[in-house]
Amino acid sequence: MANNIKDRIEKIKEYFKGMRVDTDNGENAIYIIVQFPPKWIVDNTIEEKYGINVIQGNEYPGQFYFCAEMEVGFDVLFDAIEYSIDKMLTAQERARLLKEKAEELKELFIDETIPIEALRTLTFTYKTAKPKKVSKTKKEEIKTQENDIEE
Repeated sequence: MANNIKDRIEKIKEYFKGMRVDTDNGENAIYIIVQFPPKWIVDNTIEEKYGINVIQGNEYPGQFYFCAEMEVGFDVLFDAIEYSIDKMLTAQERARLLKEKAEELKELFIDETIPIEALRTLTFTYKTAKPKKVSKTKKEEIKTQENDIEE
């Protein structure tokens, strides 16, 4: 367990500020304190999604306390923190890409060597990973194997 906690702290070390277990009315609660950049916010569905509490600190901007009952365990808290970090890093990347792509688009429209007709028909495409299609012969093979198993 200690190595696991050590590994989990290492993954969030840039944001990790501390961890403690408190006892209140005989109940043990785990707290992991993180400090995110000031503009970051914690998803308001995270408490329900992970069954934990998130409290914004008053001392420092961007400080949050992820807390749960001892039975919930450290892993759930670390999962919630990692989810939050990933979500915000992804949001930052999306904002950066939007700005970059908007600039590229702006330059296309400024370039007077590009005919207006080309700009009117401008379309946007992007590649997505598509699941491999199973050929009919493969499907028939699988169906045959399923029938053999049933018999």
